Amino acid sequence: MDSKKTVTVNIVNRDYPPYKGITGESAAELAKYLIKSGFQVNVIHTDAPFWGINNSVPAGNIYKVKTLYYGKNRLLRLFANLLSGYFLIKKSKKIPSDVTVVMTDPSLLNMWASLLLKKGKWILWAMDLYPEAFAAGKLVSTDNFLFKKSYRLTVKNEPRKIIALGPLQADHLKERYENRVTDFVCLPCGIYNAAEYAPVDRPQWANDLTKIYIGYCGNLGHSHSMELLYTVADNLDADKFKFVLSVYGLRAQELKQYMQGKKGVEFIPFVERSHLNFIDIHIASLLPQWTHISVPSKTVSSVCSGSAFLFYGKEDSDNWFLLKEAGWLIPYGENIHRGVTSFFQQFDVNDLEHKKAAAQKIAEKLNTDKIKAFQAIEANIQNLTVK
Repeated sequence: MDSKKTVTVNIVNRDYPPYKGITGESAAELAKYLIKSGFQVNVIHTDAPFWGINNSVPAGNIYKVKTLYYGKNRLLRLFANLLSGYFLIKKSKKIPSDVTVVMTDPSLLNMWASLLLKKGKWILWAMDLYPEAFAAGKLVSTDNFLFKKSYRLTVKNEPRKIIALGPLQADHLKERYENRVTDFVCLPCGIYNAAEYAPVDRPQWANDLTKIYIGYCGNLGHSHSMELLYTVADNLDADKFKFVLSVYGLRAQELKQYMQGKKGVEFIPFVERSHLNFIDIHIASLLPQWTHISVPSKTVSSVCSGSAFLFYGKEDSDNWFLLKEAGWLIPYGENIHRGVTSFFQQFDVNDLEHKKAAAQKIAEKLNTDKIKAFQAIEANIQNLTVK
């Protein structure tokens, strides 16, 4: 870096390695890139555990904020997250920086950024969007006073730049901020280079070479379709397919109870990233009210592994828009049972191979675009520091 003064960047997020969580892994990747480029990076995160993955190591100067509640009660978690977001931004303000990158976990972290951070000196890295996610999850109506108030506060002090999970989410955010933010970088969450995770050997759960492996790996929450998973299991030809499930989250136990005794279904504790490619078809879904509010990283990661996917959701979601050549779509509005049975009836191995080949090409482009996005973020941060 040619600048005489070292630029300092604060990154604020709920999760960060060694704690699990895909958003924390994403934050660590950006931190490493910026440090390599000559920036000083401070990371402010909570000490809360997470059910998800951890494929990264921490980077930068680490500052932790204590979490008040770790449980699954939605209201208690909401209250604790609200306080955690406030404490995270307050902590960040005490640590001198030129630019602050604010992610969107815990919920309403972006509202506290809007209220407390200096105008024009922060960047929003949009993951799940709040308070819209509260309405999508049916915690509150969009007509509710608290929802309207928190929404207005969230957009009051707009960020200078926005990192979005895709071009369609970016369009949604442009409307949200009434076109007051025009500088966007698109960076889907879940991108990785499969060559760095080459498997040493085939996992035990994938040892039957005669089977086609279908899998669901990751969080199972209110934005996902339980009916899709139930219907896949109910219509599975166990002589031809094996359904691998590695789930965590609010509805994981519900799924395990339903799947008891189902032929061709196996639960495993964890699927290593180096083993994702042994699943031929990954299942993904996004309920319509969550479109643009959430962009599941599991679909991106499955394509980066070289696998195909079956997606239930709206066509105008970033998952389908960016990755559709590698997948099959059951569009929202179509009967799920009819869609799943039609998928199995028309399934062709040659079609699967074509989609897996397409996945490899998409993965190459995603990894190239990721490098370009990091370069654009670096340039944006440099521009923000110019007086």
